[in-house]
Amino acid sequence: MKPTRMSTNRRMTLVLIVAVIVAGLAGYLARHWDAGAPHSATPHAGATTHTPARSTPAPSPSPTADKPSAWCAAAPNVVTVPPPKVELLFSTATWRSCTTKVTRSGAGKGGVQYKVDTTLPVFWSANPAVDALNSEIRSRIDGDVKGFLAAVDETTSDVAQGAAFTFSEQPRINQVGRLAVIQFTGQEYVGGSHGGVIDDWINIDTGTWTILDKDQILLPAARQTAGATRLARLIAPKIRGMNGGSCTTDAETLLTGGQTPEGTVTPSSYQKNMKLGLQFGGQLVVDFPPYYLFAYGCGIGSATLDLGDLSGLINPDTVALAKATVAPEVAPSPFSR
Repeated sequence: MKPTRMSTNRRMTLVLIVAVIVAGLAGYLARHWDAGAPHSATPHAGATTHTPARSTPAPSPSPTADKPSAWCAAAPNVVTVPPPKVELLFSTATWRSCTTKVTRSGAGKGGVQYKVDTTLPVFWSANPAVDALNSEIRSRIDGDVKGFLAAVDETTSDVAQGAAFTFSEQPRINQVGRLAVIQFTGQEYVGGSHGGVIDDWINIDTGTWTILDKDQILLPAARQTAGATRLARLIAPKIRGMNGGSCTTDAETLLTGGQTPEGTVTPSSYQKNMKLGLQFGGQLVVDFPPYYLFAYGCGIGSATLDLGDLSGLINPDTVALAKATVAPEVAPSPFSR
């Protein structure tokens, strides 16, 4: 028997049915493909994961992402990670930070043994401005170490009489309003009967993550004769040495360049030798190195001034930053999450 031939109408109907089935299957597969795609945050249950023919690269981390600085990742010594929400206490650092040791030891060109033991404070962020700040802080420490090593190389072992030269310092980061203030303290010995005392301050505007230099903290008027004289008269009565109240000075000693003036002296020459640090409570600390104002046994000469007494001499923008009220339980920029 010959097979029964399918009519034209039946063939068209069958083709239509097949087309509908294929279209439905294609839609089903498309939906499941999308469900398993890398960009889907919530894939459907049971969806099959497919590898697209052309993958889309993952976006690079935001430059303000809350992740460790490359400085911390390179050689962390101690890493402090406050919780995302932290109280902004004024006696300790509240930013995510790490510290990295900078150590060296050996012998100088003249045979003097030496040892360097310093600590680099690093703010924990991928923000380019913060890493630029970290780099600047590191450069300052490297400069101090370089100066120390130069003194080592210039001294012979017979002059040093066997005593090793040492350089050590530790940082402390404090929150002062919207300023991050780093104070470095330590000891340096490069021969002689006494070691040197390290005392330095770095005041940082956390709005821009830049260091406020002395000339940015004080107004230009403070460097003019009248302003420098007024500032000296404010500082001098409050200066005390490290070893008691007998170590004092006067404004005239400041204005004439200290106890052993060097070079050309102007009324503002003393400002080149002073270190400035803001501290909580609306205060400015002014420090002078040993020997500058009095005998070495007195150590550093230090005075603490109220910012309100420095009107016309200190930058009002700096005062505003130092006195800013920061609400508790707010993570400071750029580390908010």
